[in-house]
Amino acid sequence: MAQTIIGVFDSFADAERAQSRLESEGIARADMEVHSSTIGDANTMSGDPTTRSVTNDTGEDRVHDGPVSGIEHFFKRLFGSIDEPEEIGHYHEAVRRGGALLSVEVANETSVERVRDALYAEGAVDIDSRVAQWRSAGYTRYDRGAPAYTADEISAERQAFPVVRESLEVGKRAVQTGGVRVYARVTETPVSESVSLREEHATIERRAVDRPATAADLKEGSVEIRETAEEPVITKTARVVEEVVVGKEASSRTETVNDTVRGTEVDVERTAGADDNLAVRPVDKPPR
Repeated sequence: MAQTIIGVFDSFADAERAQSRLESEGIARADMEVHSSTIGDANTMSGDPTTRSVTNDTGEDRVHDGPVSGIEHFFKRLFGSIDEPEEIGHYHEAVRRGGALLSVEVANETSVERVRDALYAEGAVDIDSRVAQWRSAGYTRYDRGAPAYTADEISAERQAFPVVRESLEVGKRAVQTGGVRVYARVTETPVSESVSLREEHATIERRAVDRPATAADLKEGSVEIRETAEEPVITKTARVVEEVVVGKEASSRTETVNDTVRGTEVDVERTAGADDNLAVRPVDKPPR
């Protein structure tokens, strides 16, 4: 069964953006209509608004006289000559207050959720919450004779209450915690070693002899005896017996940082309504 899904947006631009998204997801532009009480963004327009509808027949724009006539034609085309449900007045009121409607013709049940999710993702508002907000300010029902909101009235009504959350970001920075300085210098240490030294000395010994002399004894000759003595010889050999390695060693530790972050909370109180309507809801077409 063919269904029409209606999304309520805060501005014509928001509705057009949702329309473009649906078109990129395979929904034909001919199956969509955008209805707004302004041509363009309601927040930037002023003067006597008209209703702009992107038709689903030829794709051309149809402009109806008056701020609500085009939307009334749309709902009459949707519901026929029967009385419109009370909730339809809420959609009229949304447009009167500067909003826009995007209607999507869905041919099968499987596309309903996909279209619904896309509309919410692009900022479709919850019509029930919006009506409750209006009622708290005195709204009772849609008044066709009421003038459309001006840009200043739209801006004043849509005051935003920011929800703030502080986040704690813990970073790291390097700080000097000390260090070491290494010096290398030459030292002199007195040492003593014992060494045994050998000396050779010439000795002369005279002894008495009484024997016959021979020719060899009558020869001339000489003998030289050299005396020797050992003395200490000092040599030094340098050897590396130890190394002092200078470097850095990294270690890690976990430190818990405790602090307080601030934020704001916005409480929304929901009030009971006469009917439980969806911001984006499928509407079955009655037989023609």
